[in-house]
Amino acid sequence: MIISRFNELKEFSTSEGIMKPLFVSEELKVIHLKIPAGLKDRPHSHPNPGNIVLLKGTVKFNAENPVILQEGDMAHIPADYIVGLESEAEAEALLISSPSGYKTIEELHKRLESFKK
Repeated sequence: MIISRFNELKEFSTSEGIMKPLFVSEELKVIHLKIPAGLKDRPHSHPNPGNIVLLKGTVKFNAENPVILQEGDMAHIPADYIVGLESEAEAEALLISSPSGYKTIEELHKRLESFKK
């Protein structure tokens, strides 16, 4: 069993908000994301599929068909799908990916550190 203590984990500032990796293995990646008010992240894609569960607030996905996610909504984003993220007010989400694209949490930390603003 692996335990992650939320208050002891590192945070990383990215163009999508403040990311706090909770768990990473080759099979699964779980990240807590704090989305700041006024965020307008440019459309981009990721090589692996992912899921976002909105825990708090409302966000807009700018994609081929723009959509609004509200608290409690979940969206599955296929690999290589181009989407941007906007938020007028603060929001929070869980990002869940399988496969993760990383072997360890340290490997993900190095990648996130490379995105420092």
